[in-house]
Amino acid sequence: MYPSSGVPGTGPVQAPQMLPPHTRSGRGLPLGLALAAVLLSTAALVVALIGLVREPDQASRAEPSPPATTTAATDLGDQALCEKIAPLIKESSRNKTDFTGLGEPGSPERNAEVPSFVEKTQDWASRAQKILDEHAEPPRYLTRTLQRYIDDLRLFVDGLRPGPSPDSDRAIWTDGVAALNGPLQVCAALGVELWQR
Repeated sequence: MYPSSGVPGTGPVQAPQMLPPHTRSGRGLPLGLALAAVLLSTAALVVALIGLVREPDQASRAEPSPPATTTAATDLGDQALCEKIAPLIKESSRNKTDFTGLGEPGSPERNAEVPSFVEKTQDWASRAQKILDEHAEPPRYLTRTLQRYIDDLRLFVDGLRPGPSPDSDRAIWTDGVAALNGPLQVCAALGVELWQR
């Protein structure tokens, strides 16, 4: 504090406060970002326009695309695959029903059957894969869902052990059941029943 200025009613004079050096207000940042956005969008527009100019030239040199497979050809392929795979799907359904009918996961009866079920399923998967491979072209809904079913059963038995089922086993089993819906629906529409009655 400084002594009084001598002017009545003013009291002591305070020292002038030092202000911090000038700091940036941040107002330049939004402006810079806006300018950058404008420049980038302009560059993108230029690239797009150049692409439009070149596109007709490239289109004239493009090779014709192969004809799409007809529905009739797919249906014939599906029919042949359905007829070949039907006995194996019925066998798989029987094996699964017999295995799950032994009791809950972890029960002594079911635990005793695990090695046999694993062996049967691995053998089944090999035979089913061979049939699918012979009828896999062109790739289509039936082949994709049948492949998923085969893979899920193989994955299930690869990790199957006596005892309670972990969540991963239940998830694979459920996915396999869902995948089997593809072959069941496609083949039923073609007059080939896959379901074991």
